Amino acid sequence: MEHLLPRIARVPVRTPTLAPATHTNTWVLGEGELAVFDPASPYEDEQRLLYGMLAERIATGERVTHIVLTHHHHDHVAGAEALRDALGGQVPILAHRATDERVDVRIDGHLDEGDVLEVGGCILDLMHTPGHAPGHLVFRDRDTGAVVAGDMVAGIGTILIEPGDGHLGQYLESLARMQKAGPTALLPAHGPMLEQGEAVLAFYIAHRHQRTEQIRQALVKRGASTPLELAEAVYGGVIEPSAYPIAAVQITSHLQWMREHALAAEDGEHWRAVS
Repeated sequence: MEHLLPRIARVPVRTPTLAPATHTNTWVLGEGELAVFDPASPYEDEQRLLYGMLAERIATGERVTHIVLTHHHHDHVAGAEALRDALGGQVPILAHRATDERVDVRIDGHLDEGDVLEVGGCILDLMHTPGHAPGHLVFRDRDTGAVVAGDMVAGIGTILIEPGDGHLGQYLESLARMQKAGPTALLPAHGPMLEQGEAVLAFYIAHRHQRTEQIRQALVKRGASTPLELAEAVYGGVIEPSAYPIAAVQITSHLQWMREHALAAEDGEHWRAVS
């Protein structure tokens, strides 16, 4: 267990997540009373690793009082019930209602925008941040200003906005609200802690708009194109061709945003720029 800030520790656990990431961070907040965020691994050896590290703290008199899910994706929730069972079956699992609707995990209580979670000396202000997932939540620690950010940002790899599950417009709005809250650091689900949280969020917003402009220019140059064709045009030479299908998913979310802003139109499988 890596202690990064007062009352904030990290346990990376191996998960079936998207490359290049191989692990999901389980964040442990509090002293005396502990909240465990995203016990993520479906693998028994990783579940034992997480419980073993928590057991060391339990042996000193601490106790886990909450298990919290940032959102519903498998590489965030797959170890939640195993951890509850290991802790005796009484620790409540908390999540947004929209997450509850999308998981097989038994959720014991719902969290939402404006709620405050107090645990072990941490006072956590909640924000509902849809865009990557409908029920996505982030948690800002009042003392340190650090934010448990789930999949809103990443210390390794990028954030996939998958149409149907995610929505680029909502994602951009959520990033802007997070930035306005003035985070000192971001505690992502994948990779290391990100310092200078406001600057990181500003970069994420600018990067998404830059990518949209790249896609628009590619449409103007190529004419009607499929998302897969645009993936090669935008990412060719940057990523391996085997990654084009995932890139096409991301590009589709940008195309849908462009359609909402009268910058692109859909014609069957093809998209075209709107001047």
